[in-house]
Amino acid sequence: MNRSPLVVAATVAGLALALGFRPHATGPTSASSAGLTTGNAHVSGAQTVVGSDQALAGGLGDIQVKLTAANGKIVSVGMAKMNLHGPQSAQISNNVIPQLQQQTMASNGGPIHAVSGATYTSKAYATSLQAALDQLKGGSNAALATSNGNGSVLQPPRGGENDG
Repeated sequence: MNRSPLVVAATVAGLALALGFRPHATGPTSASSAGLTTGNAHVSGAQTVVGSDQALAGGLGDIQVKLTAANGKIVSVGMAKMNLHGPQSAQISNNVIPQLQQQTMASNGGPIHAVSGATYTSKAYATSLQAALDQLKGGSNAALATSNGNGSVLQPPRGGENDG
């Protein structure tokens, strides 16, 4: 039995697959593709504001918080922008951002804790969140702008400090 045609055909097929392989892009991840929103942004009489665009230290990307408030309560928090550079930054942020959003909803704009191991992301999120809260002036949402008292929504992480 002559195996040459079979070997040649398998080699050609393998080569075609190898040349056609396209690895997943490791470029920026956008907030829309990440789907990171907590709460219900569609409440009548709600006010939606966007915080400042904050760079993650070390050139890891940038994020921007968007929140919706109604009747003095945060009803939704999400990301207006989330450009992350590299798979490690995306992995950390995609795990950390939901935790920070849950804390934001639970504290209603009050102090939140930095997430240990994600200090850069926590600081950028908190700075953008504070900028968004500061835009809530007048009406029933005005108290959210000053409810945290000390002008900073970020507290040290629970159980230890880690840069990253």
